[in-house]
Amino acid sequence: MCQKTGRMLAYAFLILMVTWISESHANKFDFPAHLVGTNSSVTDGLESFIEQYNPVDLGVDMLDEEAPMHIKEALVNATLSHDPIINQMIPYKPLPRFARALAKFYSPLLGREVIAEEEMIATVGATGGVFDAIQGHTSPGDEWIIIQPAYTMYVPMIKMAHGVSRYTNLILRKKSGKISSQDWVLDREQMESLFNNKTKGIILNNPLNPLGKVYTLEELMFIAGLAKKYDTLVVSDEAHEFITHKPHIRIASLPGMWERTIGIGSSSKSFNVAGFRVGWAYGSANILNNLKAVHARAADCAPFPQQQALAVAFEQELRDIGNPNSFFENHRRDILIKRNMMVEAFEKAGMRPIVPDGSFCLIADWTTLKSKPLWKTKDAGLDFVKWLVKNVGVFGLPVSSFYSEGHEYLGENFVRYCYQKSYKTINTAVEKLRKLQKYR
Repeated sequence: MCQKTGRMLAYAFLILMVTWISESHANKFDFPAHLVGTNSSVTDGLESFIEQYNPVDLGVDMLDEEAPMHIKEALVNATLSHDPIINQMIPYKPLPRFARALAKFYSPLLGREVIAEEEMIATVGATGGVFDAIQGHTSPGDEWIIIQPAYTMYVPMIKMAHGVSRYTNLILRKKSGKISSQDWVLDREQMESLFNNKTKGIILNNPLNPLGKVYTLEELMFIAGLAKKYDTLVVSDEAHEFITHKPHIRIASLPGMWERTIGIGSSSKSFNVAGFRVGWAYGSANILNNLKAVHARAADCAPFPQQQALAVAFEQELRDIGNPNSFFENHRRDILIKRNMMVEAFEKAGMRPIVPDGSFCLIADWTTLKSKPLWKTKDAGLDFVKWLVKNVGVFGLPVSSFYSEGHEYLGENFVRYCYQKSYKTINTAVEKLRKLQKYR
């Protein structure tokens, strides 16, 4: 009996050890606890659904147009160049020609002489620039203020730096008639209430994705006033800065803001070359140095051949400012035509588009459809997205996904659509949206 009991105890002990080892290894390789929630997105659960129905995809801002020929030619010339540095790298630094081209282009926009060697850096996309800025300026517990609805990458970046996200929500002040992105305004009392001695900064997205809102001078002056009053930074993500239909003002150009602003730009949005993965950041040397240090350790440098091609593109833009050959001006006009096509299509379909003043995204209110199905789930916006894919064949992103946990309801009546697509794609989407007219 004792021998049998001993064997049973040994067997039980072996099971416990195997279980313990298995669980300890599983825990050891789990996703880091402080990043839980950043490893998924709203589109993850929709992939098989989208594949099943194959809709026109206006949800994700993946371009389906060719890159501009003059930039492709500049890239070919860069890779074939006999200058060895263009296909190599300078550790931690931008290609000098690219930095000089950026400094010359931005100096008049910022109202100051930008020093290329100290106040410009090439990053791995605009997203990389924001990442470097947050990592380089965040200590555990530091707080960043985010204006919602917001680009979905900001919160994960703050979590990675062990920072804390605080949220202020734009208010829609107009409920009927034709509504534009300018009708979404700052909640000034709420915003100021978030500032305290832990606040490291505020993340400004101008123009704002997903709304296409271009901040007015008066709004920027208010934000700048808070930044100066509470001695905080501003990370100004201006990826869509050259796609605006109203004057775009850089907050770094306002009095007293150069010393506390990191401006971020994007070749993806500016030149239609998302695959280049080159962005840039500018600011006074003392605050840009932290970003540079993170960039050096995380990415080393952005690809030099692409920087060379973009240097050529910026040099040409500088020559073409004010004349019809300007790529930025032609690109802006093209985006405006597509915006108007999509606005008209949604209006005819019975939805209410929020007319954007910048970027290549718009949101549309689907609750204006009079004969729509009624959903009583946690996220009616996501249900509508699925319904539209299945019954109409057009995909967008629920705007609830651009809000933090607990605030999703603020976006559930809206869906975001991206229209920086080929005319073939836009025309197909317009045709499909006509199916909605029976629900008007």
